[in-house]
Amino acid sequence: MDETRRVFITGGTKGLGLCMAREFSKAGCPVFITGRSLETAKEAAVSLAAETGGGVFAGAGDSGVWEDTARLSGEAFAAMGGIDVWVNNAGVNQEPGMVWELAPEDMEKVVRTDFLGVMLGAKAAFEAMRENGGWVWFVEGHGSDGRIMAGLSAYGAAKRAVGYLWRALVIEAAGSKLKVGAVSPGIMITDFVMDSLAKQEGARRKRTVAVFNVLADRPETVAAWLVSRMLAARRSGVRVAWLTGAKIMWRFMTAPFTERRVIEE
Repeated sequence: MDETRRVFITGGTKGLGLCMAREFSKAGCPVFITGRSLETAKEAAVSLAAETGGGVFAGAGDSGVWEDTARLSGEAFAAMGGIDVWVNNAGVNQEPGMVWELAPEDMEKVVRTDFLGVMLGAKAAFEAMRENGGWVWFVEGHGSDGRIMAGLSAYGAAKRAVGYLWRALVIEAAGSKLKVGAVSPGIMITDFVMDSLAKQEGARRKRTVAVFNVLADRPETVAAWLVSRMLAARRSGVRVAWLTGAKIMWRFMTAPFTERRVIEE
């Protein structure tokens, strides 16, 4: 399989998903992106195609609903003539709060999108690529490695489940033409992060900004690094991690001597 793989990305209209779509398209890959709004998805696809000169297609639906996921898979297959890479990227965060403070509908939304949607995406990907083979990629996040942060229990639990799921699928896909991998993008400056930061004040805000300026990165920076390694991957079960323990240590050690700014106050 060469670099011009046909790529399907859920949640590809903004953030990391959009940046990954851009990098795949720049590498010569036809790309199909999904979002909840067809208008937004098409606007993103047209903009990317104009920027990269590649074939970018779009569809809309709810990743947590099987009928939508199956339909989008069919649309992508028809638009690109097949699917070689499926990236389960779509996700939502939670409003910070303890479990007992969360509304039941917010709990359901997080679990439906961040875990059920990923599982449904994996099912659709396996069905679409079983005959000719391909890659199914999962996007890790806070909680995937078991770390716990108060106020992010719903999101963290869903991402922890994703960590189990992709490793289980490596075993279940053994002997088939399908390969499974995961990417760990680390801490990125997204709309959610900036919205959360806007609610902080005083010393707490200063501490948060200081940590982000050491550890966080822009989605476009992370996407370029991840996609190059996703395209180069050959072994099922690979985990591509941007913010490793060694990198965290190095950044904190060198922070006093650098002027790294991803958030300007």
